[in-house]
Amino acid sequence: MRIPALLSRFAPRGRVRVGRLPGAAWLIAGLTIGAFAVAAAVAAPDAGRPPLPIDVAAPNPPLDQAPAATVRIVITIIPSAKKAMVFWGKKRLGIVAPHAPLVVQRPRDSGPLDLIVRSDGYIPVQTRAYTFGDSKLSVKLTPLDQKNTLLGFREELPPPDGGAPGEPDGGTP
Repeated sequence: MRIPALLSRFAPRGRVRVGRLPGAAWLIAGLTIGAFAVAAAVAAPDAGRPPLPIDVAAPNPPLDQAPAATVRIVITIIPSAKKAMVFWGKKRLGIVAPHAPLVVQRPRDSGPLDLIVRSDGYIPVQTRAYTFGDSKLSVKLTPLDQKNTLLGFREELPPPDGGAPGEPDGGTP
């Protein structure tokens, strides 16, 4: 039986052009070719590659090796020419020296650190560091005169008319 005649069984009823295959035929042909490709790959998985020598193969790391008990958090600041202090709540963790990072070691999985980075002439930055693995934290400091470039910036309200700033007016005009 010829292929166009075989495939005409799957074609919609009506006139079928012999030189052209219907959509179902393309699906069957694609599945058949895919099945042959999978069978060839299973039969010869390393057909195109030369075998590796036994002494060149990299050894697998031991699976029973536990991760370290502590993690290292490396804190750097941008611009790096400045000096900044890093606080964890009220506790000062250390000083980030110019062109040098601050390295903090904490117990693994001891919870996140909510850090505050302060430097003279810059806006304080609040950030969070996690302790589930070693991490690097880069903090960009923004000068006080450029605070209007930050997302969420609001201009300060002008002082109320008729009184000194900060004095209650008692609801009188």
